[in-house]
Amino acid sequence: MRLPLLDWTPLNRFSFLAGGGDMGALMRSYDWDSSPLGAPDTWPSTLKTLVRLLLSSNHPMFIWWGDALIQFYNDAYRQTLGPERHPQALGQPGKECWAEAWDAIGPDIERIMAGGESAWYEDRLVPLTRNGVRDDIWWTYGYSPIEDDAGIRGVLVICKEVTEEHLLRERLEQTNHTLIETMDEGFCLIDMVRDETGRAIDYEFVEVNKSFSQQTGLRDCVGRRARELVPQLEQRWVDIYDEIAVSGVARRFVEGSSAMGRWFSVYASRIAHPENRRVALLFTDISERRQTEEALRESEAKFRTIADAMPQMIWSATPDGSFDYANEGWRGFAGVAPESLHGTGWKALADPEELPALHAAWFASQEGGAPFEIEHHARHRGGAWRWVLTRALPVRDSEGRILRWMGTMTDIHDQKTISEELRLSNSRKDEFLAMLAHELRNPLAPISTAAQILKLSGNDPKRLAHASDVIGRQVRHMVELVDDLLDVSRVNRGLAELERVEVDMRTVLHGALEQARPLIERQRHTLVEEVGPGRALVIGDSKRLVQVLANLLTNAAKYTPEGGRIAVALSATADEVRLAVSDNGIGIEASLLPHVFDLFTQAKRTPDRSHGGLGLGLALVRSMIVLHGGRVEVASAGLGQGSRFTVILPRHAQAAGATHAAPAQPEETGQPMRTARPRRVLIVDDNRDAADSLSVVLGAAGHRVAVEETPAAALRRAASEAIDVYLLDIGLPGMDGHRLVAHLRAMPNAAGAQMIALSGYGQAQDIEASQRAGFDAHLVKPVELPRLLALLAA
Repeated sequence: MRLPLLDWTPLNRFSFLAGGGDMGALMRSYDWDSSPLGAPDTWPSTLKTLVRLLLSSNHPMFIWWGDALIQFYNDAYRQTLGPERHPQALGQPGKECWAEAWDAIGPDIERIMAGGESAWYEDRLVPLTRNGVRDDIWWTYGYSPIEDDAGIRGVLVICKEVTEEHLLRERLEQTNHTLIETMDEGFCLIDMVRDETGRAIDYEFVEVNKSFSQQTGLRDCVGRRARELVPQLEQRWVDIYDEIAVSGVARRFVEGSSAMGRWFSVYASRIAHPENRRVALLFTDISERRQTEEALRESEAKFRTIADAMPQMIWSATPDGSFDYANEGWRGFAGVAPESLHGTGWKALADPEELPALHAAWFASQEGGAPFEIEHHARHRGGAWRWVLTRALPVRDSEGRILRWMGTMTDIHDQKTISEELRLSNSRKDEFLAMLAHELRNPLAPISTAAQILKLSGNDPKRLAHASDVIGRQVRHMVELVDDLLDVSRVNRGLAELERVEVDMRTVLHGALEQARPLIERQRHTLVEEVGPGRALVIGDSKRLVQVLANLLTNAAKYTPEGGRIAVALSATADEVRLAVSDNGIGIEASLLPHVFDLFTQAKRTPDRSHGGLGLGLALVRSMIVLHGGRVEVASAGLGQGSRFTVILPRHAQAAGATHAAPAQPEETGQPMRTARPRRVLIVDDNRDAADSLSVVLGAAGHRVAVEETPAAALRRAASEAIDVYLLDIGLPGMDGHRLVAHLRAMPNAAGAQMIALSGYGQAQDIEASQRAGFDAHLVKPVELPRLLALLAA
């Protein structure tokens, strides 16, 4: 600053200090003669002019003059000094007065005095001790050199304390941050990136909220560019945001990205920035919604406002709990104007029975300042009560006082409904497991008794044959139970394989009746067959279809009192084949009728129920028929009124070629066949009873058999003996069968032996695991003796 030289010929030495308020009076009374500046009438005209300007200004100003930086300041600046500096700061050297802040301000002053340029700072922190307390104080100020013909004589400072404004901005930013973090929507700030021609080519992430990663699938984004994270990102995204950054016109739009594999609903607006290149984005991943938009297109216009608005309901409240803001999301959910919720208006949407619990939770959060979270009901715009989750966080000032509460309300009704359905499903599963335990225990009792008979029978052939028959029947029953479970599992996981050939349903009916007839006759039921004319051809698996129909016939026989009537009817139309099984038995309750084909569903089971079963049959029936492209229907007038099950399959036109027949199954015999080629067999199983039983059977077939219970013992025997066949249990202690077979294959005596796995698991992945380990075959317990004997004879 260079001022003109004025003529200050005074009437008295202080005429230029006339007026000036308290500081003018203080300057007039100051002993300037003893200061480095000397008497005021000797001061340079430039200094006199600036002092006069200083005293007449209402803006905070001060002057540092001369090499010692002697201080002058006005009344407006005096208010910021505090008792530590005023009034002694007047006439005091600047470095001495501001020693505690000189590291921050001194370099600028010394630079300007040495001929440097002016400096200007906005919202700069300069901590000072004031009123006995050292505070963080923010200032907006500028330094200008004071210059006349003699050169730079001092520094003029124009300043303003902006601490209150700074703290207000901080609180506002904290409020906005809390609001953003409670959102389910993704939020981010981006800066546009342009090339040397000024064309936007990318954008950089400056800030993101917690939901950002969930909505985009991107991680660790702050400070990185979009095309670094998504190299194939479409240029149109950059162009849209750049247009908003340049024009300043906010925009709401829906756009998809093939590179990200997602669709987004976005609201974008420009944020004030020195280079006008920062954009704020609020967005939601709507990929799932876009997949169903052909179905929602008709209602899109009606609900356009709701779809465009945020689905989250956002609110804020004063420290005492009164609503002072509600967003448009409330209108979409509750159908009310957001303003109607202000104060205590929100209570109109709450369930009156839940209000006491809401009040208690809210008051507890108010008193302690803890986050507020509660699930409760809210009235939907349709009048129904829906489950919602309400959350709120306190916004605090720098001293920890609650300024306000920021909260959200989320519709969680569907999740709660699904949770309840899962709970009911889990309950049905528990009931099923209890029935499974019961059904598996039932055959164990006769098996145990038969085992005792074998001990006591000596060489009595009748007792031995009886005990053997009992054990065989009960084991077959247990195998059937396990097979049913595996069938249901395979079908439900889509692993069931069907043979698809031309099948005449008359042949299927004949096969099913052949299986079910003994039970029907034992119950003395009357069986009525109604078979329509002509061939009833379908494409499918004959064995599975026989299984389905036999299941329906067996159920009818079981659940019809003795001496009842069972009817089976087969008919065909041009397009369908229908096979119905009806009875006059116990019938089905109306409440159970819609669920009879569901897994884990049974009618109420009582201790005196005379018929076993796990309730899997009908679930398997429906699954198998669906795999064949058909459907199953059920009808019953109620308890005691009988029932009717109808299988409907697509009819197939008669093929020109021959019908494929299922391969014949070998018949079971009561005694193992004697082998023509005895083998040396080692059974390795930690279940001694199972191993010894199998040893007896194989010995009776003519093989030489040894048994070991541990892998270590098996390896010792393999080192000293030549074994033809190893039967290895998979679940061995210390070393499973897969590891054991690898060790055996590495031994000279055992490398060429036949290795057969024994396991309670027989899924495809179990068999594949055995093959990878080095086994030649995989048998499922209980072992099918004919197959084992055939393997030993091979």
